[in-house]
Amino acid sequence: MELDEIKKKLIEAYDDKNAEFFSKISPEAGNVTGVRVPYLRNLAREIVKGNVKDFLDNYNIESHEEFLLKGIVIGYAKITIYEKFSYLEKFIPEIYDWSGCDIVISSFKFKENELSEVYSFIMQYRNSKKEYETRFMLIMLLSNFIKEDYLDKIKELLETEKFDKYYTQMAAAWLISVMFVKYRDYTLSYLNNNRLDDFTYNKALQKIRESNRVTKEDKELVKQMKRK
Repeated sequence: MELDEIKKKLIEAYDDKNAEFFSKISPEAGNVTGVRVPYLRNLAREIVKGNVKDFLDNYNIESHEEFLLKGIVIGYAKITIYEKFSYLEKFIPEIYDWSGCDIVISSFKFKENELSEVYSFIMQYRNSKKEYETRFMLIMLLSNFIKEDYLDKIKELLETEKFDKYYTQMAAAWLISVMFVKYRDYTLSYLNNNRLDDFTYNKALQKIRESNRVTKEDKELVKQMKRK
């Protein structure tokens, strides 16, 4: 698919009503056109059938949705994991809102034997001062590494990193809530002895209570654990 054809398809898919809605939930995003995510995903599947590197190297991004499309294409592209890392190293510093993390990350599927390399890659953002680089790392952990072999590493990261920005705190809280769902006893023990800031800690408890995969008894239990 030619680059100008991609641009034309996106223009035809503009949705003013959706653009207005999305601008409210992500005020950081600029030039929102309202093209819906399912459309972006379908378009990305078509792009990766052709000269995907031409798109990734040369497409002129002019809207929020085009930025998302590029991230989704990186995820879908039939290229090596190291080539994906190379494109991500350029993409991640440009992220400016939560959707650039969350929607893009959901487009990546890694094989079990690739996880060690992926973990090493995302750890380069561990000491980043940029809110969305840190969020990218945390959401990648949430999406791919809530596994027994990585629990202690995640806990150590949560205990030693300082999350002092809203979208990193929310990501850390979400990460902990999913850990609770999958490894209830391990996470409960951690919640009873941790150095999390009060906001992240209480948000984690809130997200646990909001989950439909947590029992009523556990929801009541964590409710009593809230810090004043």
